[in-house]
Amino acid sequence: MKQVGRRIAHERGHAGLNQRELAARAGLSQPTLARVELGERPVLTLAEVDRIAQALEIPLPLLTRGSPVRDRMKVAARATRGAEESLRQAARRAEDILALDDRMDAFGLPEEGRQGISPPAVSCDLPSAQRSAGAQGRILAEAVRRELSLGLGPVLDVSEPAESVLGVDTAVLDLPEKVSGFTALDPARGVTLVLVNTADVPERQRFTLAHELGHVLFGDGAEAHQLDGERTLEERRCDAFARHLLAPSQGVHRWMTENAVGTPGRKECAMAARHYEVSLKVVLIQCRELGLLNAEAVRGFEGHTGRQLAWTYGWGPEYRAACEAASRVRPPRRILERAVEAYRSGRIGVRAVAALGGEDPHTTERELADAGILPPSPPAPQRVDLTTLVARRGARRAATVPHSLEDANNEGGDSRE
Repeated sequence: MKQVGRRIAHERGHAGLNQRELAARAGLSQPTLARVELGERPVLTLAEVDRIAQALEIPLPLLTRGSPVRDRMKVAARATRGAEESLRQAARRAEDILALDDRMDAFGLPEEGRQGISPPAVSCDLPSAQRSAGAQGRILAEAVRRELSLGLGPVLDVSEPAESVLGVDTAVLDLPEKVSGFTALDPARGVTLVLVNTADVPERQRFTLAHELGHVLFGDGAEAHQLDGERTLEERRCDAFARHLLAPSQGVHRWMTENAVGTPGRKECAMAARHYEVSLKVVLIQCRELGLLNAEAVRGFEGHTGRQLAWTYGWGPEYRAACEAASRVRPPRRILERAVEAYRSGRIGVRAVAALGGEDPHTTERELADAGILPPSPPAPQRVDLTTLVARRGARRAATVPHSLEDANNEGGDSRE
């Protein structure tokens, strides 16, 4: 009873309903629902649980048996110490998304776009563990860039190759503040989901997504790593992977050769950071490793934010637009596509679609309707001719009931009946 109650409370919160609203939809009183959620109701019928499930637009077994995804899902989030509750909240978001994707398998919806990621979907061997963390990250990033035919140019959208080529689902969601990046794996279905937090610093968001992708490709995406204190080898090599994936050292060298006269200055470094859509720090590290800047020059250029550099050197409005884009939620594209198709066919409700991005169901319903996407209309009620039914019933009775008490007596009946 307590487990069922906890599941109901969880799904109610996920649907954005308070107890009074859910109770009204399920035909219960608010005090009754409160006792159900606490596991204190002495009797709870299956019919009542079914009404609650229908009100929440979820399958009944999700309340009676729980989510199988929760039991098998492997989760890791990159966060600071003391963020245990934030990690639990992030895990619930991933679980909800993967559980919906799992439910849609039963509907027979198409699975185009999901390739899985174990082993990595790049045709290269992982770097030798005998190499340094930085070398491992650089070698894998260079292999991925070759596999994706990126050349030495910038990666315009990190999520695009991750989803379309590597088969990794990605999303930008409003996660708890202490969680910057997050990876969840459903090993039974071969689904890997990378979540990053909305942010007001677009270059940090891109770096986090590339960093998480490194964890997936190295095969440690379901291991937790702390971001403060001494960073692990896994964290350091994924930092190097993200740096070389987004701003390859050879590309930075070519850019500086073409745009800087002599030793690069702060402006040239800032412009290179803008070109690759990374932070100034990333470009400075690459220039230091290339021998274009010494340690003293790097220290002199550090400390400037992307916003400061943008307004100083003339692309402030463009940077503001990038910040606004980074602050917007983007659900996982493949799963959202499947959810919309399930909504169109009447298999799930609009709240399930809206929950993928944490949006208001009414807003989502309106936007879907504006796009011409509507659930099937309920069947029209059929009119019944009561006169005909009564006549038919009378005819059946006349055919089976004796016409008189005498007939009944002759048939062995009881005249008193």
